Amino acid sequence: MHKSLVTVNDSTVSGLGRLARFFGFSEVMGRLYGTLLLRPQPLSLDDLAEELQISKGSVSMNMRALERWGMAHEVWMRGERKKYYEAEPDLWQVIRNVLNGRERREVQVALEVLHESVDKLKAAEDELSPEEKELAAFYLERMDDLQAFFQVAQLALETVLGNSESLDFEEITKFDIG
Repeated sequence: MHKSLVTVNDSTVSGLGRLARFFGFSEVMGRLYGTLLLRPQPLSLDDLAEELQISKGSVSMNMRALERWGMAHEVWMRGERKKYYEAEPDLWQVIRNVLNGRERREVQVALEVLHESVDKLKAAEDELSPEEKELAAFYLERMDDLQAFFQVAQLALETVLGNSESLDFEEITKFDIG
């Protein structure tokens, strides 16, 4: 393979590994996804382990995670007993899968915790000293700001996730890089 192709492949795979780590996934997951994304044909677990110089066990474990997140899927290869995989090429779909599976849930949990905390402070109001009431009022003010933030985040997530059929992601993300 030409040196330029190898360089581009290696830097892209490495970059996706770092990006995965930044977003709380394992670097290996990102590198596996990148390797699959840049291959026109499906790869086996053995191919991936050899390509990335990692154990087959690590490849297998991380491929299961990629499948759960909808970032890769197993494909059937005629006459083969090995498992073969290919990447989900639609990056907007990958982002929607991650947002739906992780961020949507976390935003909802944050709103529930804040709501419970506000209720506890309001329920204890009669038992608080004047200084404690002042601190509780400060807490409530900050919690109100946090609730507003997480409600906007929830609305943004619902806009992206709830209406994915009505948003033409291909049209709004076309860039001419040629």
